[in-house]
Amino acid sequence: MNLTNNVIRFTDRPEGRPTAETFAFDSETIRPLLNNEFLVKNLYLSMDPALVGRMRKEDNYAESVEPGEVMHAYAIGQVIQSNNKKVKVGEVRFGRFDMQEYAISNDTENTKAINLGLADPSWYLSLVGITGATAYFSLFDIGQPKRGETIVISAGGSSVGSTVAQMAKKVGCRTVAIVSTEEKAKQVIADWGYDAAVCYRGKSTEELEKQLALACPRGVDIYYDNTSGDISEALLDLYNENARIVVVGRLGISHLPDTRLDTGRRDNNVILSKRIKKQGFVLLDYQSKIMGAVIQIAKWIKQGDLKIKEDILHGIDKTPEAFFRMLDGKNDGKQLVKLADVNHQLDPSPRWLGAHLISKRFPTSILALMISRTRTSI
Repeated sequence: MNLTNNVIRFTDRPEGRPTAETFAFDSETIRPLLNNEFLVKNLYLSMDPALVGRMRKEDNYAESVEPGEVMHAYAIGQVIQSNNKKVKVGEVRFGRFDMQEYAISNDTENTKAINLGLADPSWYLSLVGITGATAYFSLFDIGQPKRGETIVISAGGSSVGSTVAQMAKKVGCRTVAIVSTEEKAKQVIADWGYDAAVCYRGKSTEELEKQLALACPRGVDIYYDNTSGDISEALLDLYNENARIVVVGRLGISHLPDTRLDTGRRDNNVILSKRIKKQGFVLLDYQSKIMGAVIQIAKWIKQGDLKIKEDILHGIDKTPEAFFRMLDGKNDGKQLVKLADVNHQLDPSPRWLGAHLISKRFPTSILALMISRTRTSI
């Protein structure tokens, strides 16, 4: 099989915020498969804030990308050739297949076959995949929302932020978004049902704190931190006793070449006096439980309890543009790049089973709880 693979390479570690020069377009001929390898044709690429962390050479929960390598990215792809007995031709799989049209892999542990009876393929990169599972476990395991509490979500219009908002709303929380512009503030209230939204751009930390205080008249019980940096500092004097801080992202310090350069007010005194719980979240810690979240979220989407919104650009050449749309907060929904369509005739997955698991009569929540063992459900 003689194929040319168009790829996006990582050129060099940026001194600060990534720029267009961080990426370079390249092409290569795909080599023959070795024993236990399989070849995937990428269908969708996911643009995620965590990709910035992979560009840095520092301690991180994810592997760093090296200059000259194909830039990392999670993707949905379909197997078109296999020398691995565990992988069938036609399977649609999720994995870190990177910013390229084709990927060779021998990893059957960290790449998973998906069932298109549960959800559309692109959804596995958003609400029924990384995004939904991140929101589900971080909110319920760490945030532990309760009816009547107030949750503030930075990057409130992001795919993870908007999903957390919907889940928290179902529990009965007051939801407040922090977003980049006044236009986006109006949009997230209309799209995701936020009770209030505050714009940070052009405001000092003190001004942002005043706006947040008005939006949170009963204080803040949960802060869902997608940004870190100055935005998070504005919450320090607004926490109620026994508040919970869920640290998920660092978009607010993406301009720094090294996160150790981040400076600001120390939070130890507030954490001590208010007995605040602050914990970081990494989805990799929940690998064995993700299927429970996937099944439950797919059921909620089918029931109309959760909405899904995607922002899709087409073609490998659009990948850098999609990355910066995500990084700049210009995306309207989960930012994806579509490279190809599924060949449905080749897919060997039992779609009937996926459809059954989210059918009206199937006890989906019980199965999801048994698999995931979260502390609450909606």
